[in-house]
Amino acid sequence: MKRQRFLTAFILIAILIPLISVPQLLGIFEVVMVLFVVFASRELLLMFEQKEKLTPIFKSLTIILTVSIYISIAGFLGFNQRAPFNPTFLMAIIPLIVAFLLIYFVLSSRFKVEHIGSALLVMVYIGFGGASIAVLRFLGVRYIIYMALVSTLTDTFAYIIGMRFGKRQLAPSISPKKSWEGSIGGTIFATVIASGFALFYGRLFPESTQIGYFFNWDGLDTIFDTIISSDMPMYVLTIIVILLTLTASIISQFGDLFASKLKRHYEIKDFGHIFPGHGGIMDRFDSIIMVALYMSSIIYVLTLIL
Repeated sequence: MKRQRFLTAFILIAILIPLISVPQLLGIFEVVMVLFVVFASRELLLMFEQKEKLTPIFKSLTIILTVSIYISIAGFLGFNQRAPFNPTFLMAIIPLIVAFLLIYFVLSSRFKVEHIGSALLVMVYIGFGGASIAVLRFLGVRYIIYMALVSTLTDTFAYIIGMRFGKRQLAPSISPKKSWEGSIGGTIFATVIASGFALFYGRLFPESTQIGYFFNWDGLDTIFDTIISSDMPMYVLTIIVILLTLTASIISQFGDLFASKLKRHYEIKDFGHIFPGHGGIMDRFDSIIMVALYMSSIIYVLTLIL
């Protein structure tokens, strides 16, 4: 199982790194993100079916709405400029599909009130979550790397430290194996390493090098150079980055716990089986989605106040 898990992780990294970093592959990345939204939505809908069978019409409308929300948000930011359609057109389509969903709710005897909540969870969680990942990629590859570092380092060190020193359960009713010691340790390591990455980005990826061509083509010193004024004292910038990374690490753990609570409620072990040894898309990207939602919002706020 460990060998299978490692092999899957290696293949994922080998595919995702060029996909998010090579400009010529941006169009493929856009297609992959749409597929990401479709399959992640399907996993949640299959989870809901553990309690009660859902109709194909309901599932189809929910997935269409979720994809529409994703494309409309990413499109407004110019991410889909090369698409053969105008994403803003979806602003007229989305309300229409919502209306059809509500009409179907009235006409179908199998469509219950709880199903509205299920549809909204999929649309908000996956639609906005997927769009947040796309937004960060549009703003710069550096944000995707930073987000992945925060999420992965938090999870990895929380597991290592929790296994070695964990005594006090963090959330016994949701995930009994998680401990406060692991959680705090994971946050500390993730904050230190990811903050260092953010602050010394220019030194890690010099503009004049081949790796700098892919990850730092505009010659930035930190990942926030285009957002935070260069006149800001370094110690102030350091405090901002550390606080941002610290909170992002904590939020990533809430993303993991949120997914765990869903799985416990619906009595499933994994959301899917698309990644051998890792489970489904939501098993692998649950915390990343939560961090992406947080990061995209915070970056927007920083552009307004700094």
